[in-house]
Amino acid sequence: MTKGGAKKIIVETLAIVMVVAMSFSFSYADTLSDLQKQRDQKLRDLQNAQAAAANKAQQAKALSVQINNLDSDIKNTESKIASTSQQIDEISKQIDQTTQNINQKNDELAKLKKKLNNSLLEIYRFSARSDWELLFGGSTLGSSSNQQKYIEAIEIQVKSLYNQVRLVKENLEKDKADQESKKAKLDSLKAQQEAYKKGMEYQKVQKNQLLNMTVQQQKSYEEQVAKISQEVAQLSNEIYRKRQEALGRGENLGGGSGYSYSCGNVDPWGFYTCQCTSYAAWYWNVILGRKWERGDGPTGTGDAKNWPNLAARNGVGVHSSPQVGAIISWSGDNVYIPTTYGHVAIVEGINSDGTITISEYNWIPLSFSRRKIDPAKYGSYSYIY
Repeated sequence: MTKGGAKKIIVETLAIVMVVAMSFSFSYADTLSDLQKQRDQKLRDLQNAQAAAANKAQQAKALSVQINNLDSDIKNTESKIASTSQQIDEISKQIDQTTQNINQKNDELAKLKKKLNNSLLEIYRFSARSDWELLFGGSTLGSSSNQQKYIEAIEIQVKSLYNQVRLVKENLEKDKADQESKKAKLDSLKAQQEAYKKGMEYQKVQKNQLLNMTVQQQKSYEEQVAKISQEVAQLSNEIYRKRQEALGRGENLGGGSGYSYSCGNVDPWGFYTCQCTSYAAWYWNVILGRKWERGDGPTGTGDAKNWPNLAARNGVGVHSSPQVGAIISWSGDNVYIPTTYGHVAIVEGINSDGTITISEYNWIPLSFSRRKIDPAKYGSYSYIY
């Protein structure tokens, strides 16, 4: 791991600690607008923390794969080292045996050389004898001639055998040189394999250290996600309380919806469950049997305030007058509707006093509600049908 990488990790870790350590509190005297701004910021912080936690999880997964690959490579290299060591042992035995054979042939050559020297000496002595020595030595000319031929035959035989042994010895020495060259290559290969294994073991140690740090960072981000989620819930509850104070507590008509998705996921139409957008999409697709989906697009495409922009791709129009079953979309330019996301609901009734009855999700935090409202009190709006 490089110094730069370690420095980056330390900085990230300190950043996590600083963010998690920041205290959170709000005053009951805060205005609804202040609370919404705080919640918007917290939601952005939550998204960042979730993205960071997911990123660390991906890094940890990638590091685990790399460590497993290193383990596999180390085991494979150990197997190669064992095989090379076995080959070195075998070639070393061959070299020892060849050396022994060479020594044996050297002994044979020494004996043959001695025998040949003796033969040559006898020939020299015989050729140096005078006729007088031959006559009075009791040897006839015929027997002397036979003796000389016998000695010469032995000389020829010894020379032939000597040359054969010498040739065998030369071949053995060539074999030994080849074996020693092969052993030198195997020794070099084994040294390379051991160096490669050592390098991979070092990488594994570094990767494990990085993995441990990454897992700790992921845990810190996840703790941060849990903490911010709790703060968002507290803010949402206070926002709802202030909404009720400002608009009156009798507006909620109660009742059930049939919407059954658990929170914290993405629904089949591309919206986060338990949000106003997911409920409205569910109502159209499931209750009314009409198509409504997010489709492709950058972050924010599916926000409630952008739903009029999604109308054309879903094959419907945008209108200024209500209709039962229509989607009402607020742009979020009012103190009661968060500017960041806006709000959508389903028109369930049109009343004679100019109000409408709507059903919705997440006006009460992560919950269903049905209300009778004057839509103008919540800022700019439009109807989609």
